[in-house]
Amino acid sequence: MDKDIEMTSNLAVAIDISPVMLEATQTLAQALLQSEPFIRYQEADRKLQADQDAMQLLADLSEAQSKIRKQQVSNAVSESDLSRLRELHNAMRTNDTILAYGMAQQEAIAFLQEVNQEISSLLGFDFASLTRRSGVC
Repeated sequence: MDKDIEMTSNLAVAIDISPVMLEATQTLAQALLQSEPFIRYQEADRKLQADQDAMQLLADLSEAQSKIRKQQVSNAVSESDLSRLRELHNAMRTNDTILAYGMAQQEAIAFLQEVNQEISSLLGFDFASLTRRSGVC
């Protein structure tokens, strides 16, 4: 966590952010990291990383998805590969560790959206729009 704040400080110096803005940003970052949704997310992530079965299931699912995507290019998707993909999806939907991680992730995202709405309301414009890429290359 502290490395992230140090990196933010270094970036702020590089782009000339006022000390007051930097302090406010760091305070917000700390508050977000110490919020219940983020604490639950970090705990769920720790449990997911420690659960070898869940991690193997996710790796197998990713591999099966990649294989099918490659097969789709040449219209050569096999029924056995689709069946395997379905099995992996079903196993993932019943894995408590993966389900808890997904729920914690969604809660953290919803919390960030609420924070963004509050910041946008205070600023009088859509704060998140500052991070969106324009369609122009």
